[in-house]
Amino acid sequence: MKEKANLQNKAPAGKVRENSVGWMLKSLAAKLDKQMKKDLEPLGLNLGRFAIMMTLLEKDSITQAEIGKKVSMPGYATTRNIDVLEKNGLLKRHESKTSRRSFCIQLTKKGMSLAPELFSIVGKVNKNLLSALDENEEIKLKQLLTKILFHSS
Repeated sequence: MKEKANLQNKAPAGKVRENSVGWMLKSLAAKLDKQMKKDLEPLGLNLGRFAIMMTLLEKDSITQAEIGKKVSMPGYATTRNIDVLEKNGLLKRHESKTSRRSFCIQLTKKGMSLAPELFSIVGKVNKNLLSALDENEEIKLKQLLTKILFHSS
């Protein structure tokens, strides 16, 4: 009987979880990923390939290792995704000028031509994600997320 009374005094597990910032962020990330996957599919891209494309749009002609580090992707996954993007004509490998053992990855004209569509998808998904917030709330959210990202271990 005592155990049952103690359980009734505690918050339900679902409420504890739903009040967790980690759970909220994970839920938002899942919604974001679902929408991004849907919007990227017609372009033949998955989230990993999209991350590589966006990295190369920010800084073209970098090594595969640099790309993997920037997108937090293990080497084998980076290689597979780059192989597919190369097969689809969106990027190409060329020998590194600084190391005979590595290749630099560069977007092709076809890959560069996807940039406007990729930026449009990002804008649309972000707009949808933030639609419940007014402009001041959106600014504050970005400030808080930046603070958390750069001050957490």
